[in-house]
Amino acid sequence: MKAGHRLVWLLAGALLLAGCQYDGVVTELLEESRGGDTLAISFGNGVIDAPVRTKAGQLSLLSEHTSSMGVWGWQTTKDELVVCLFLNQEVTYNPELDQWTYSPAKYWETGSSYKFYAYAPHGKSVTDATVTINDETGHINIQGITLNGDNTMSTTAQPQPLGTFKSVHDTDWMIDRTGQFIPKERIHTRVTFNMQHILAKFNVMVKASTAITESGNQVVLDSLAIGDFLSKADFSQKLNRTPVSTDTLQEWVIDSLHQHYTLYGTKDATVPSSGCCVIESLLLPQNVTASQQVYISYSIHSEGGRVEHFTYLFDLDDAFTKFESANNYTLHITIGPEIITFDAGSTLWDNEPARHSWIN
Repeated sequence: MKAGHRLVWLLAGALLLAGCQYDGVVTELLEESRGGDTLAISFGNGVIDAPVRTKAGQLSLLSEHTSSMGVWGWQTTKDELVVCLFLNQEVTYNPELDQWTYSPAKYWETGSSYKFYAYAPHGKSVTDATVTINDETGHINIQGITLNGDNTMSTTAQPQPLGTFKSVHDTDWMIDRTGQFIPKERIHTRVTFNMQHILAKFNVMVKASTAITESGNQVVLDSLAIGDFLSKADFSQKLNRTPVSTDTLQEWVIDSLHQHYTLYGTKDATVPSSGCCVIESLLLPQNVTASQQVYISYSIHSEGGRVEHFTYLFDLDDAFTKFESANNYTLHITIGPEIITFDAGSTLWDNEPARHSWIN
């Protein structure tokens, strides 16, 4: 081995043993390439939801949903010394390089095994929540998750939901449910996380009945409001790396005293007989109560210029009993000439075909 490479190994090993006190000196080290891999620990494009496959058969990449993640990492040396290697390290996606990057670089050490854990997005980019790992209880905690009722369809109705929440302020939280273990025999393997959504997703699809459209009339959804929803909660999840003999913590603890909000759909949207999506929003996992109602205001425009206005009100608990973590819920509303009918369905987020189908 060349002297320069030997020096890299010695410096890298010494810095790794420093654990979370790792300083910026390592950024001066040159990376040694071996068959396209590098000694630096790198992170692959993580996937979401076990993983999601789109209609085109492509994986749903983490980079399509967020541009940052937080990583914890532990190194177990050949002497069985456990070192904290990453402490809520911010790792960001670089679209030009098409890879996840961080600084300062950390390096694999021969003879060691590694354990990684991640969530997204990174806490520094989120002002309303803090993320920590408690070594005593063996849990990752996200405190102060707050939703405001952001709707990706707030301005324009779409034929289908968009599927990502980059355009809204509400944060789409994701957690690596299993953790990634890299044995010593594969120290040059990239770390690729399989993230899971921990919030619920809620869609509202509206269509006009053929009895209206076939007679030449047009349906316009003037307004749609659904409320009220709980807006703040804490999340706690047990880590695999630290066994806990008794685990009584609930994953979600809702703050019922915090302010509630109403979710609003697209206004003044022309509703075709094929249907359109007017709400796509994130929800905290919560039970549906009698106080949550759906209010619809719509108008029917005839070819002769006549406009008739209608309103309709029904209880949301007629359609759902609860919203659960990592599930996708769709409320289908059909506007008829005299009455409104509705159906409801739910799937896991990784069931793309069912997400877009109408339930009759």
